[in-house]
Amino acid sequence: MSRPPTDATGYRRPRAGQRDRYSQAPTPDLAELSTAMRQPGAVPTVEEAIHALLRHHATDWAITTRRNARHYLLLGRWPEFCRVRGIETIHLLRTQDVEDFLVDVSTVLKAETVVKYRTYLRALARFCAATPGFGGVLADIDRIPVPRTARRKMPVALTKDQEAAIVAAAKPGRDRLIVEVLLACGLRVGELSALLVSDLNLTNRPAFVRVRGNYHNRDITKGREDRNAPFRSKYPNLPRELGDFLRREDSALRAGGRQEVFLSQVRDGQGRPRPLTPTGVQQLMERLTRQTGIHVSPHMLRHTWATRSVEAGDPVFHLRQAGGWQSIEMVRRYYTADAREMLEAFARAHE
Repeated sequence: MSRPPTDATGYRRPRAGQRDRYSQAPTPDLAELSTAMRQPGAVPTVEEAIHALLRHHATDWAITTRRNARHYLLLGRWPEFCRVRGIETIHLLRTQDVEDFLVDVSTVLKAETVVKYRTYLRALARFCAATPGFGGVLADIDRIPVPRTARRKMPVALTKDQEAAIVAAAKPGRDRLIVEVLLACGLRVGELSALLVSDLNLTNRPAFVRVRGNYHNRDITKGREDRNAPFRSKYPNLPRELGDFLRREDSALRAGGRQEVFLSQVRDGQGRPRPLTPTGVQQLMERLTRQTGIHVSPHMLRHTWATRSVEAGDPVFHLRQAGGWQSIEMVRRYYTADAREMLEAFARAHE
């Protein structure tokens, strides 16, 4: 069997098209992070510096951010590169080493992945520069340019016909309601999974969903602000259907006290239904993709919600607030102009 090529140092370069085999590594454990601290007066290793970085950001980084940082810095290609280069302690690490690593992996990994490596290595550099005992290594890391990536891949949102086809393909009941809530309210998948019965304001006029947390942290949204997400007028019967669904399912599924709106078919050790996870929602999207031949994901449904809302004339300031974005620029990124409508508009303007 052929072996991957190596550079002058003996670092074994990955094969083209090879996936990072550590992408599914588990979430970091704070107890684990505390065991890798250096002894007083000792020169910290690169691994110890990374553990210290993760521990330092245990309260201000989201769980997914810490998990991703761990994947890239402790379990991916980076530790192998350091081992082959003989970079054991943090004081031996130089900006040129980081640049060599990024150039090397850029030949086989997507530019977006290389950007993530650069992001987390830059976070490591800034932590070491600001923390006594770790030295001011990588002080000039910002000289490494950000890899060039596509601004946006089109199309992102579903067309109106595709939206209708996805809704029709979803099984009536829980599955269809999940799809319709994502399309009607623009929730992130983690917010949908954390949605409680008490968050539904179905009898208000207009009805709305109170977004207060996400799957990883029930008390904080991604934007760190609670918000009210109204229902799109495209789905006028959805509030009533949600109420009917909860009344039907209450006695059968909620006897154990579960308050999540959407529950999984998986049971815990006591036979109670578990809350629906983001993975469960993604599996639903994969089933719909196979049924319809239309690629769909929870994030694509959020793009679709934003696009339909803009087309309906909703003010962008209101849309920013309903979607939980920090800036109007984020609204622009989520809007996908319909190619046919755009071409027809230009044609009418120049008749």
